[in-house]
Amino acid sequence: MTCPAKFWLKKIERFLIVFALLVGIPAYSCASSPTKQAGNATELASQTDSVPDPLAYYHFVLGYEYNLANAVDAALDEYAKALSYDPSSVTIQLRLGALYHSRGEHGKAQAHVETVLVQDPSNLTALQLMAAIAVGLNQPDRAIQFYDRIMARYPEDGEAYFSEGMLLAGLKQYEDAEKVVRRGIAITPTSPVGYLYLGRLLIQQQAWDRAAQAYREALVVHPGFEPAYLGLGTTLEAKGETAKAIEVYRRILTDINQGNRDARQRLVRLLLIEKSYEPALTLLRRVVADAPDDVEAQLRIGLIYGELKEFPKAIDQMKLVLALRPQEMRVRDHLAYLYEELKQYEKAIAEYQGIISDNESFGDAHLHLGYLLYRLKRGEEALSHFHRVIALNPKATEGHLMLGLTMIQGGRYEEAVGAFRQGLATDPTNADLHFNLGTAYDKMGRFDELVREMEEAIKLNPAHADALNYLGYSYAERDVRLEEAVALIKKALVIKPQNGYYLDSLAWAYFKMGRFQEALAEMKRAVEVVPDDPVFYEHLGEIYLNNNLLPDARNAWLRSLELEPNNPKLADRFKAKGFGDPSIDERVRKAQQRLSQR
Repeated sequence: MTCPAKFWLKKIERFLIVFALLVGIPAYSCASSPTKQAGNATELASQTDSVPDPLAYYHFVLGYEYNLANAVDAALDEYAKALSYDPSSVTIQLRLGALYHSRGEHGKAQAHVETVLVQDPSNLTALQLMAAIAVGLNQPDRAIQFYDRIMARYPEDGEAYFSEGMLLAGLKQYEDAEKVVRRGIAITPTSPVGYLYLGRLLIQQQAWDRAAQAYREALVVHPGFEPAYLGLGTTLEAKGETAKAIEVYRRILTDINQGNRDARQRLVRLLLIEKSYEPALTLLRRVVADAPDDVEAQLRIGLIYGELKEFPKAIDQMKLVLALRPQEMRVRDHLAYLYEELKQYEKAIAEYQGIISDNESFGDAHLHLGYLLYRLKRGEEALSHFHRVIALNPKATEGHLMLGLTMIQGGRYEEAVGAFRQGLATDPTNADLHFNLGTAYDKMGRFDELVREMEEAIKLNPAHADALNYLGYSYAERDVRLEEAVALIKKALVIKPQNGYYLDSLAWAYFKMGRFQEALAEMKRAVEVVPDDPVFYEHLGEIYLNNNLLPDARNAWLRSLELEPNNPKLADRFKAKGFGDPSIDERVRKAQQRLSQR
């Protein structure tokens, strides 16, 4: 049977056939005879035993052109017109099925592909499409059935084995999945792809050693196979073998493909984790040299400069990033932080205010500006920003925490208690809120509430070193439960062995217990760690005094008064112990002059 065609279309027909051959479109006809399949799974089925309909071919070519241009709606329209002239064309049906599948219209796709399978039940492309459509419809068992049909009819099609294997893995049928994938590897021994699938399957099971071996076997088959290198690197990362993973990514970039973006990003990330900042910088500079507008690389360079404490360079780098992306609020926020690190506080404040002016709802800028103002003891200015943080996100623990701390700084203890309790209303298990609520109660002289909140903080977080120390010191300061105080402080020191404030607490607890030698040893350690705290030297002097080391006690108290000249209580005690008038000591006198000038 031949397709109807008018004589005047013959020239168009010849042109279209020649054009089709030039662009590589498979020919088809309106005949309905079964198609002999090619072995290549990606090749569309074709029917060439009769002359194609010219109008069908015309619309088919238009559809193909629209398809290439990603004009899917227009392509579908033209393919539908072509099908109206040639309803039995396998090629057009498959084109329509593939396009509908690609845009998620699986029902329409299935209708077209099923039409093909009625004509030719063993059409490889149709079977593959039906499997893919079943996956799209979340019907893995049905997809597996189609892959089984493909493997029965085309046992040399390795892709079917690998696809079914991954579907079985998705169903957590790992043993069956591995068997199917290994069958695929057996029939494609010269291809590394099967080992790649095997590696992914084993990664799902966290069988890291076997996965790494699968990727290495892929590289034996194909030594330059990039996906296997990436898989191997990922597996080594998961195993915690960071140095070996770094070596793999470096191998990709030096021997396989120096432009592999994925390998480069992974390598930079691992170098940063290892704090190998200089090699990471070298790599990133190479990236920026090749692509100056690579914002992520520019940003990472700035972050590395920050880690290296090279803050002026970090600031210049962040400005480069902002020149490329001026509205990146987080980069602007980080720039303000860098100004803080350089103690250029007014610049930092101006930057935070600029962010807030452009985006008043950017909570981090309010939080960070508020914290900076708090540090600068500009608490009244800070309060409005913490209130705004809470208004933007009532569950923001940091907002409630900083609001309470700012209230404490201003001596507004009742309001601080209210702020911490408001935070606990949204997050009752937050140990930090309980801890700081306890400190507020301490300022108010409410010892029982202090103890209750510190104990709650420790219950919620047994490793809360500050709560352990604070409670222990509070007991020691009040001369109660001294054995428990020592135990609590020692627990804190296990967590933070070099914390000078904890050492001071332990020394003071020993002192209150009359264990003066132990107290002196711990207090000496404390002032070595924190050499500029006046309270530490006041404690040290008191302990020297009780060890009958009077000259040492006098020097320790003079050092305390040098650090804090306005301590009349200590000055009076200095005189009472017969050490003279501390105000005439040159060190104390100069300290008083400096304080007066400020």
